[in-house]
Formats: sequence, C-alpha cells, structure tokens
Amino acid sequence: MNTTAKAAQQITRLVEAEDALTTARREEARTAKTAERATARAKAARAKIAPARTELRKAERAGKAVAAAATRRLTALTAKAADLEQATREARHTARLAARAAATAARRLDRLALRAATTASRMVGEVAERMGRRTTAAPEQDKALPVEELPAVEEIEAHADRFKDLDAEAKAQAKLADAEKKWLRRLPVGQYGRVIVTRTNGGTVLDGDQVAVDYLDNGMGVPPRKGRKDTFKVAVEAPAVETADQVALVIAA
Repeated sequence: MNTTAKAAQQITRLVEAEDALTTARREEARTAKTAERATARAKAARAKIAPARTELRKAERAGKAVAAAATRRLTALTAKAADLEQATREARHTARLAARAAATAARRLDRLALRAATTASRMVGEVAERMGRRTTAAPEQDKALPVEELPAVEEIEAHADRFKDLDAEAKAQAKLADAEKKWLRRLPVGQYGRVIVTRTNGGTVLDGDQVAVDYLDNGMGVPPRKGRKDTFKVAVEAPAVETADQVALVIAA
C-alpha cells in the first residue's frame, strides 16, 4: 500500500474514531446523570426510614391498630430504599463502564491521530520531493573538458589510482577519528590536563516536512526547492593480469 492510500485509510479510521468517541462521551454523560439521580433518590428513601421507625415506636406504645399501620409503612419504605439502593449500584456500574469505554475511545483516537499525522507528514514530504524533481531546473553541472583537450588515458588512470588510494585512506582515517570522538564525547564538560571539553548548543534546523504541511494548509501549494549537484563517482578497475600463455605468445612473437 502506498503512502497516499495509507493516509486516506488512516483518515477514514480517524473520522470513525472521532464519531465513536463522541458517542462514548455522550453515553458517559447520560449514565453519570442517571447514577446521580439514582443516588439522590436512594438517599432520600434512606432519610425517610429513621422517622418511620420513630413513628412505629410511638405507635406501639399507643396501640396495636396504630402500630400495624406504622409497621406496614416502615416495611414499604425499607423495601423501596433497598430497591433504590440496588438501582443505584447498577447505575453506578453502568456509568463506570461508560467512562472506561470513553477513555478507551479517547486513547484509540490519540493513537490514530498520531499515526495519521506521521503518515500525512511523510506523504507531504514525498509529494514535495516528486514535485521538486519535476519543477526544479537542473543545477549547474561540473565544467567538463572538451574532447580535444582530454588528457591521455595513462594520465587519467594515474590520477584515478591516486584518488582511489587517498579516498580509501581518508575514509579509514575518518572512521578512526569518529571512534576517538565517540570515546571523548562521554566526558563531561571540564578541563583534563591539556584537554578542554566544551559543549555548545546545536541550535535548530528547518523542519522541511512541517514547512510543506503549512504551505499546503495555507493554500500555497508545494514549497520551493533547490536542486543539488549530481553525485560524482569514479570507479577504478583492477589492471588486467597477464596469464602465462599470453606472456609466452608475446615472447614467441
């Protein structure tokens, strides 16, 4: 799957995740209000039980007929309070589940948003690079000698051989220097005999991908680009080794 198709797929998933999060948050708010109302009703029902018990004790002292009515009332209030307590527990459990679902949806949305942003940034970079290759004029080329001024092949080979040796030596020395530098970078800032270790803030560099995104967001199209010089390489073939048969032929001739 190419970057553009992947970005479109991720944006579709991102929109679906946003819708899912909106639905989950609405459900969370609804269940939270339901649990809050159930808690208030259960609290009000519990508050009525204590006065009913007091009335029952007074009724028991007053007579059996009055006590029976007070008992029935206390029993009804206790049963109602128990039912409301059960409803409150169920409402709170539903609210907790809704809150967890909303949190899960939010985390999924964050992950998809990060992936979509990364893919979109990569896609913008690739598009800008392709547009840059198509629209940017070729950079100034190396000045090449005309055919009539070309040196002899032997001279070219001699220069190429020296370049090959010097290039290999430079790369080997650069590797050794990098190894020593890596070792020295472990030292904290300070002076160690004749050695002084300092560190300077490296500053910042231009974020090309973000520039490309800002250009597109503002309707400015693809940001301008500069061309670079062509890559120059020299390959030196190993000299041909004469076999014994070839040497014998030369001597015989």
